[in-house]
Amino acid sequence: MADSKDDDIKVIVGLGNPGLEYAATRHNMGFMIVDAIGTRHGATLSFNSRLKCDFAKFDYGGKTIMLVKPMTYMNLSGDSVLAVKQWFKLPVSSFIVVHDDVALPLGKLRVQNGGGAGGQHGVESIISCLSHDTSIVRLKFGVGPDPGGDVRGKYVLSRFPESQQELLKDCLGLAEKCIFTWVNDGPLKAANQFNSIDLRPEAIAEAEEKKRKREQAQHERKEKLERERLEKERAQKENPEQENSDP
Repeated sequence: MADSKDDDIKVIVGLGNPGLEYAATRHNMGFMIVDAIGTRHGATLSFNSRLKCDFAKFDYGGKTIMLVKPMTYMNLSGDSVLAVKQWFKLPVSSFIVVHDDVALPLGKLRVQNGGGAGGQHGVESIISCLSHDTSIVRLKFGVGPDPGGDVRGKYVLSRFPESQQELLKDCLGLAEKCIFTWVNDGPLKAANQFNSIDLRPEAIAEAEEKKRKREQAQHERKEKLERERLEKERAQKENPEQENSDP
């Protein structure tokens, strides 16, 4: 049975496939994010046969952060998540699952607090192993645009081109910030803060143009009000008795 210290333990599960042929592919974004967090916090992941994953933990602000990379291959990710949950006697609320999402473009994240798997086989496996409990929090990392059809499988197992490396780096940093917002403040705060962010250059340019237009409209309204005020003052000076005269 879970004890009162459950909230002091947070488990970050990154989904992917083991093996060099899958390293750094779009489908391994969960692995990449967990590796980046481990590197930043000096936590080296190593294989744990009991938990069926590469595993590490470190202290963070009074909490214990556990890093998990299931070594069961994507479609059996739930076996490892269940093993971690049972061994440490943790509730589902202690977990966040990080995975790629081809429906989102590279540049966007989405925190999902419960709900269906959306066709992501690793999440399907986790939900199945948790007795169909869909409440587990997910961080979807955009790797799209989705090419659709028969080429989708090949696409998600490919690597990011050189032209996207800078954007990918920025997105990895954003994902880390999002995860630790979840650690500190929960899924609702993380979703509210990060789900609307779009790091794509064209999206940033569009947002800046909208901001410029809003500021211009505000400036024009202020100028109009000032002109109307000055005109009213001038009219009152030219006809000082008009305002108080009887009709």
